[in-house]
Formats: sequence, structure tokens, C-alpha cells
Amino acid sequence: MIEKQIDTIVTDMDGTLLLKKGDAIHPLNQEVLSEWQESGKKLFLATGRLDLAILPFIHALKIKLPVISCNGGLVRDFETGEILYKSDIELKKIAELLALLAPLEVDYHIYTTKRILGPSYTGKIAFFTEQNKQLPENEQVPLTVTQDPLAILDEGEFPLKLLIVEGDKAKQQQIKELLADSGMSVLSSAANLIDIMNEGIDKAKGLRFLAEKGYLDLSHTLAFGDNENDAGMIELAAIGVAMENGIAQAKEKADFIGLSNEEGGVGRFILDQL
Repeated sequence: MIEKQIDTIVTDMDGTLLLKKGDAIHPLNQEVLSEWQESGKKLFLATGRLDLAILPFIHALKIKLPVISCNGGLVRDFETGEILYKSDIELKKIAELLALLAPLEVDYHIYTTKRILGPSYTGKIAFFTEQNKQLPENEQVPLTVTQDPLAILDEGEFPLKLLIVEGDKAKQQQIKELLADSGMSVLSSAANLIDIMNEGIDKAKGLRFLAEKGYLDLSHTLAFGDNENDAGMIELAAIGVAMENGIAQAKEKADFIGLSNEEGGVGRFILDQL
């Protein structure tokens, strides 16, 4: 059993809280985290997704506290709808990045404060398009397919993340090397995804913001994750747990290794250790 007093849990979504397909919470995680909140303790979600793309899970878990999304690029209070923090990318910078990547013919999406945009029904846009067919209107992910995403942004709509969808490992490495001097934060969030945010942005940044604003005490916080974009958060929290299915970088930063997401590792760790 962990001896430190833990009253706050922060958990990643894909590869951690959710089952492999990414469209459902493991039943044990749902049960344990619901009981955790009912006992008066805190639960925060921290995801690489846009927060508007996890509404079914926010509702299922009855989340009342701010959500960290776009790998720390956005923190929004869903009780009020207020954006508490955002690190939006300049349109000029996105245009420069896309021009730099153009010779590689990359598939990309742009995550904004209002929706996900991209040039084709592929990657996450294809995934969420299918998911939307099963969801009520108030939980559907706002999506726009257009050949010129930057030209159609609304007033007051801010780009937060450029997502590259690429499954080939050699090409992923080529992309990362190409962006090494771009002045951006470049992190893997899944086996086929590269997330590009402003420099210094990651989930640990979002977690620090919440701590500075008094939403949580880092010395009483436990964080769960599985990928490169979780490593900083796992290291920052008082206790960091990497999932058994996680990558080596996440496990190296962790204090403990939990069972896999397919085994309800989050819920099982809480039951066994807290």
C-alpha cells in the first residue's frame, strides 16, 4: 500500500483509462473512479484529444473539475464552459509547419478550441465520424473537412494542436527530425500519432497550472499514463503510474507499473494500493 496521502487522481484517456479501441471506459475503471469521487476525492482527466472529443466520458464519470486537453494546450471548466488556460498556435506558424511537412505528404488534423479540422476523412476524423453516428447530438465531436483549414477559422477560434497521423516508424522519425528545430513541442500520443504544440506545452504544464490555481496539491496527486505525452505528468505527480502496455519512456518516469488498460489497470491499482 502507498503510504503517501493521495486525494487527487489525474488520468490519461487513450491507452490508460479507455479500452484499446478508444471508445469505452473499462468497467472496473468506471466503477472505481465513480466511487473515488463519491468519497469526496478529486478526479482530473488529461488527454491528448480535444476535450470536446471526450464528452461521453466526461458525462459518464460526472466530471465537475477542469479538464486538461490537447496535451496541456487547453484547460476548460465544463461546469461553466470557461476556458481557464490556452496556448494557441499562431496561424503563421501552422502554415510554416504545414509547408515544411508538405514534401512528406503527411496526413494532418488541426485541433482548435471549437472543433477538429482536416483535409480528409482519415485518422481521428474518420474515427470520430463513425463514433458520432452512435452518440447523442450533445456529445458528438465537432468536425470539419476542408482543404484549407486555416482559411475558415471563426472569430474567437484558436488552434491548439497540429496532429500528424502516420503509422510508419521510419517516416515518424523523419518527421520528428524535420521538426527538431521548429521551436515546437513534438510528442507521440499513440503508435501512429505525433502531436505538435507550442514549445513547453505538455500535460505536466496543464497539471502545474491547476496546482498554481489551487485546484489540486501535487504532493497529494497520483497520475496515470502510458505514452510519451504522459511522461512529464507521471514524473511531476507525487506518485506516477505507467500502464503495463505503456512505452519505455513512460515506465522509466513512473514509480509503479500498473496492469494494462485492457485489464482495468487504473481501477485495479487504486483498489490494491490506495
